Amino acid sequence: MYDLPSDDAFRPAALQSHLADPAALQSHLTDSEMQQMQLEGREGLRPPPESEMFLRDLARRRNVMLHPELGVPVDEEYVKLEKERRVKLAQMRALAKTKTYSEVLQKVQETVENERRQMKDKEKFWAKDVTPLRILLVSTWRSGSTFLGQVLQQHPGVFQHYEPFSYAGVRQIRSGTEAFQSQQFLHRLLECRFSGQDTYLNYTRQHPLDMIGHNKRIWEPCSKMHRVDLCSNETFLTEACNMFPIQLVKSVRLRLNLTQLFLGETRLNAKVVFLIRDPRATVNSRKSSVRWCDDSPDCSSADVLCSDLKEDLKVAAALERLYPTSFTMVRYEDIANDPHTQIKKLFEFLGMFYSNEMANFVSEHTESEVEKPWSIARKSAARVSRWKENLKPEVIDEIEKACRPVIEKLNYDFVGEK
Repeated sequence: MYDLPSDDAFRPAALQSHLADPAALQSHLTDSEMQQMQLEGREGLRPPPESEMFLRDLARRRNVMLHPELGVPVDEEYVKLEKERRVKLAQMRALAKTKTYSEVLQKVQETVENERRQMKDKEKFWAKDVTPLRILLVSTWRSGSTFLGQVLQQHPGVFQHYEPFSYAGVRQIRSGTEAFQSQQFLHRLLECRFSGQDTYLNYTRQHPLDMIGHNKRIWEPCSKMHRVDLCSNETFLTEACNMFPIQLVKSVRLRLNLTQLFLGETRLNAKVVFLIRDPRATVNSRKSSVRWCDDSPDCSSADVLCSDLKEDLKVAAALERLYPTSFTMVRYEDIANDPHTQIKKLFEFLGMFYSNEMANFVSEHTESEVEKPWSIARKSAARVSRWKENLKPEVIDEIEKACRPVIEKLNYDFVGEK
């Protein structure tokens, strides 16, 4: 039995500490800094005045510094790593003229065509003029979605839209105008329409490695050919995206109720994979592995987590009845206990071929151990239930009371009842 890497497993170490939260950005930027932010499309990220005192006090209590742009507490190591990353990106951008737009796009096309030759007799969506397969992988922070997304990404022909709602910060999108706008945006991404998506593209431009680094089939030519700028270019992304027969969106911010729109539109050929994890393990991972979760109730509160999961399970029951061939729910623990069987079963549901190469990738990344929150290598039966050792009894009791319907529905044991 293996424990799989959680949410940010594939995110580089320098990017682990915090995600941008528009409600938590500093208000003491200079005029020149504000002008630069306006040029970069980030002028809307200035925080409300009342947040500054809270954030400064938080940094003081932690004995760390405030990030100059994000305005959230970070340690010196994070600042150092981020500075090195920016220098490297600046160097890469300085070399941007060495390869043309067409040369980089041609490299992407060569990759896709090579994979087409390998897969055309194994999967039906590789044929010309066939509607692409669109996969929505929906979960929440620290539930294993990044690992599962990267397993799917290893399959030939997958274009991954990694966390497209990252610009929203560490919060959930549930309902209202924001939910409607998010559905519209997601619909455009699934159809490879990047034009007009300025907020997303500006965020991607500022965080290219984090946003596009998970999409290996376009990141590798962009970075190796010193054209990182193209990875946030709407024309390039549109042309590249349209070459791929499989579109994958991985999101931990969009609640499950917002996915029915896509399942109901048959011409999209969309399938939804809902990944769920024991809430006690999720809380433990959030508390022990990352710090960016602490300052957001949507991430730090067990009550909020359990409320979201309770609603998600109601929606999941309805979607299973309405769309049995297009919706599936997967438990993190089931994959951890038997990765090959469960992942092969998921691939069969999606109509994707589970090759020997895929099996080797799964083995490699579930049968070795690296003790870091962003590592993709995890092992040991004990890790699946490590929350029992790490969480205090009173914390476990609090989570179990808030999450009783969820724990019962998912057939997990109650620690207090043993």
